[in-house]
Amino acid sequence: MKQKNAVIVAFILMAFLVTSCVTKQKYMELESKYQQCQNDKQFASNELSDCQSQNKDLSQKLTSLNSKVNQLKQDTLDLRHKLQQSEVEFAKAQRDYDELAKTIKNLTKNSTEAINSLSSNLDSAHLQLSNKEKELSLLQEQLQEQSEELQAKQDSLNQYAQNLAELKKILEQKDQQVRALKEKVSSALKSFEGSGLKVEERNGKVYVSMDEKLLFASARWEVQGEGKEALRELAKVLEMDETINVLIEGHTDNVPYNGSGQVRDNWDLSVMRATAVVKLLLSYGNIDPQRISASGRGEFVPVDSDNTSEARAKNRRTEIILTPEWDELFNIINNN
Repeated sequence: MKQKNAVIVAFILMAFLVTSCVTKQKYMELESKYQQCQNDKQFASNELSDCQSQNKDLSQKLTSLNSKVNQLKQDTLDLRHKLQQSEVEFAKAQRDYDELAKTIKNLTKNSTEAINSLSSNLDSAHLQLSNKEKELSLLQEQLQEQSEELQAKQDSLNQYAQNLAELKKILEQKDQQVRALKEKVSSALKSFEGSGLKVEERNGKVYVSMDEKLLFASARWEVQGEGKEALRELAKVLEMDETINVLIEGHTDNVPYNGSGQVRDNWDLSVMRATAVVKLLLSYGNIDPQRISASGRGEFVPVDSDNTSEARAKNRRTEIILTPEWDELFNIINNN
């Protein structure tokens, strides 16, 4: 459009120049005006473009504002509807409140006697509660005492269990020690078994039982040949273990012994035989005399109570009783 206008103006100017004679100054003035018009036209065109752009922005803003106005109208309608609903609910709540207030008023009016009764019952309950609290406090004190007593018993029971375990351990060790001792003695005296010698384990002790025929002549108390060898071998075992206590018991049969001098009866004979064995053991080995003792039992501890020659032969014997030290066990028992 702009190019078309410029061609028209140029054509007019050329026609004017052809048909009339103008001066150069006049031409220059016209040219200057023409240029000014072109500038004014360009400025107007720019202004028009700006106005059109602003018009477009305003149109968009107007559309947005119209949308917001419509939304506000809708929100207003919704709020009006909610307000109406709230007014209805408020009216209903007001009626309910009035009804409740009326009910409370009636209840308050008629509840004075009930309140007084409840107050009296409450006082009674407080008194009962106070008594129960006293009883509870007393029971708690008793419970505390019983708990302390129970704890003391439990501690004592634990200590007893610990001591019992220690005793059991010591007994097991002693049993092992007795078994080992029996094996040693049996091994040392094996060659004499079948010659009137027997080794047994009884009641935590080792019994070495020797018949009369192995040690003594009839009615005598001097140890003879093979018996001496047996005692010599036994002395070697006793010399090696200083923890063994030795008790020698002399036993006779029930046939009365009629003697004279220092040996008058079976009591004397049993004591003399036990003492003779003690002396030989001490002479054969380096044994502490404090570990060894002699005892005469006469005919009063028989192994066979039948009144036969075989029974009497069994009863005529000397028993050497070997006992490991029990000091550790006795200390635990005495301490508890």
